[in-house]
Amino acid sequence: MCGICGIYDRKHLAQNHRELIELMNKTQHHRGPDDEGVFEAGSVTLGHVRLSILDLTAAGHQPMTLRDRYTIVFNGEIYNYIELRTELQQKGYSFVSGADTEVLLASYDCWGEDCLTRLNGFWAFAVYDAQTDSLFLSRDRYGVKPLYYTSRQGYTLFASEIKTLLADERTERTVNEQAVVNYLVNGFVDCEEETFFRGIFRLPAGSWMRISGDGDAKITRWYTLPYRETVYEKLTAETDARFHDLFTDSVRMRLRSDVPVGSCLSGGLDSSSIVCESSRQLKESGAQNGQSTYSASYPDSPDDERRYIDAVVEMTGVSGHYVQPTGDMLFRDLDHLIYTQDEPFVSTSMYASYCVMRLASENGARVLLDGQGADEILCGYRKARVYYIKKLLSSGHPLRAVRELFLYLPYMRKNNSTLLADLSMLRQFLGKEKGDDIRRKYLAPPIRNATLSRSYRSSDHFIVDDFSAIVLPALLRYVDRNAMAFSIEDRLPFLDYRLVEFCMQLPLNAKINDGWSKALMRRTLTMPEPVRKRRDKIGFYTPEQQWIAGHAAEYRSLFERRECRSIAYIDRDRLLADWNDIIRKDSIGLFRYICLEKWMEIFNVRTA
Repeated sequence: MCGICGIYDRKHLAQNHRELIELMNKTQHHRGPDDEGVFEAGSVTLGHVRLSILDLTAAGHQPMTLRDRYTIVFNGEIYNYIELRTELQQKGYSFVSGADTEVLLASYDCWGEDCLTRLNGFWAFAVYDAQTDSLFLSRDRYGVKPLYYTSRQGYTLFASEIKTLLADERTERTVNEQAVVNYLVNGFVDCEEETFFRGIFRLPAGSWMRISGDGDAKITRWYTLPYRETVYEKLTAETDARFHDLFTDSVRMRLRSDVPVGSCLSGGLDSSSIVCESSRQLKESGAQNGQSTYSASYPDSPDDERRYIDAVVEMTGVSGHYVQPTGDMLFRDLDHLIYTQDEPFVSTSMYASYCVMRLASENGARVLLDGQGADEILCGYRKARVYYIKKLLSSGHPLRAVRELFLYLPYMRKNNSTLLADLSMLRQFLGKEKGDDIRRKYLAPPIRNATLSRSYRSSDHFIVDDFSAIVLPALLRYVDRNAMAFSIEDRLPFLDYRLVEFCMQLPLNAKINDGWSKALMRRTLTMPEPVRKRRDKIGFYTPEQQWIAGHAAEYRSLFERRECRSIAYIDRDRLLADWNDIIRKDSIGLFRYICLEKWMEIFNVRTA
């Protein structure tokens, strides 16, 4: 895992490119503290900071050049690099390192952009072609690895993080107002190509950009998620076996590393199944170092998941490490957390991940396995169950719909849910209910009635929306920034493209069945029985309301000060008038307002 950056400036509109790239490298040094490099030729200057995972020697140094023509900067991992290297050797290529970067560069030389379809991994990379003075940038299928850019008058700047682009003082620091509205009303982030910064964009997942010799940039989508929605089909043993085999092979490939591989462990189905499988494989391979896991715990909370975490640790024999985040810790770390994330985020649950990554770093971890993606491909969210019941009714399965609803009742009670809340969610799917009036109440009058650019109400296939736009992209940003802030590579077995494509074409009843979410996972993967039989879903839980209440006066002062920056978007007077009631009920997602204000302060962002 690394950090990349670069400048394409054919018209030579700027000077001192090398100095700027060196500053950009310094800004994202946390992404790659082991090595750094700069390449300059033609219209391009490239920068790279390296976190050494495969081939720890200098042979893996970047930028890396092949045949005096192609030069690459690469962030990510190509898990099938061993298989690709064998294929390329048969075509006459030779290799001097054990790094996947060299294999990726040879793949591009051999197959051009068609090499992308052969890659199993996650990546963001840029290749400069000295022969044509052009630049090719690519991002993996699902956008696990970030890539941001900004362009003006033929001058293009790109990097792994937004803060790296801001190292160039010419980069605009102005709020994207539409992003603020989507965020405060619906809690949507990372669901568009635009960011919270006007004029800064993310290269879409599954896309590549080519900047030609004349300076023109063209973006092409090279990957589209295959999705087939079938509500109900008879399930077979072959389906279970195929899912199990794909999962175990995904874990196997993600254990390829020249440094030890640990895991995040929340006590949920996703991380528990990963720890159980990776621990089994490591033991079978005779690995000398046992696996370590890293978890967040809240001893004073009824929602603490420690009992499930301990069950996994006991079953596998891994070395468990624990951190206990508090509201005081969040208050102390909030500025750095927001700086780490680059853009506002929805809740304090990201702080749990942040603390886990810091704990792992303090214990020497460099690579972790994590469970992102499982909820999206296996219908793990409560709204998926509501959607499934709706689809059963509309496709002629009323008795099955009633059965699923009846079996859902214990799950609803466990999650403090209500039938009324679920019916409200269903009405939003059907476009019958707005559902956002309470949050609009505290928007500044000029934007109170602004139109949202994205909503569940317009989608008949919310599962694809959750995966491609609304939920997963935000989770991927969170985990990338938190992990890389502490120089850790985070690997995601459930996002192996073979596993994703298989699950996205399964019938819904393979994923939700007899009152159980993620039914396929529960049937086929190894985990302790208390975890397998869990009906609640917590994830990176934090006692957010309690934490904010504990520092209510300090957080209130953000909006009382004269230099309050978010006043253009928040009705400060109404917010302060209702402050105590909001603290007690928190029906608007108060943390979003706090996070927006702090983000504008930390990054010195101007209003639109």
